[in-house]
Amino acid sequence: MKIELRKLNVLEYLQFERDERIPELIESYDGDVEYVINEIWGPLTTVLDGKTDNDLMDIINSIMDKDTYEDEFNAFKLHIGSDDIEEIDCWLVWEMICNPL
Repeated sequence: MKIELRKLNVLEYLQFERDERIPELIESYDGDVEYVINEIWGPLTTVLDGKTDNDLMDIINSIMDKDTYEDEFNAFKLHIGSDDIEEIDCWLVWEMICNPL
């Protein structure tokens, strides 16, 4: 799979995290916003709030264009035990955003 397609898949995942994650959580708990805040998520924000699609692409490029990305990808692949390239890319980029070195 070409890296540009992989990046677009990650963009779609990050857009979901930014735009749909919290509303989906609230819906899955029957609209109980207080429960989601107090027991599940905390403040109804994500690390991606306020980021545009261009900002997200810049983040993706800064991570996936690094010379070390393929090594990090392979290590993460072993760690999670998956062969799904899209899943690994999405989870790895998300982890790098949430837990930068």
